[in-house]
Amino acid sequence: MTEGVAIALTTLPSREEADRLAADAVAAGLAACAQVDGPLRSHYTWEGKVESEEEFRVTFKFAESKGAGLEAWVHARHPYAVPQWLAFAADHASPAYRAWVLGVR
Repeated sequence: MTEGVAIALTTLPSREEADRLAADAVAAGLAACAQVDGPLRSHYTWEGKVESEEEFRVTFKFAESKGAGLEAWVHARHPYAVPQWLAFAADHASPAYRAWVLGVR
């Protein structure tokens, strides 16, 4: 089976932390691209309390084979006790984009 493109999302408490994590993941060759969105408002339950905080989302695009390494790398550098990590395969990527993502070393 041919390797595919995957996407993963995490959130961080500041733009600076999000930009640093995104840039460092790309520099390490773990992601072909990482984009930072935000600010966004997150509403969640933590330790029995409803919370609301401003966060910044990082979206990583990477070869599926790099997924476990990227996840471990992000978790080792993430400031949250339980970082968001949602990863999924791209159902479709254009042939040129797929070739670019898979070609990044």
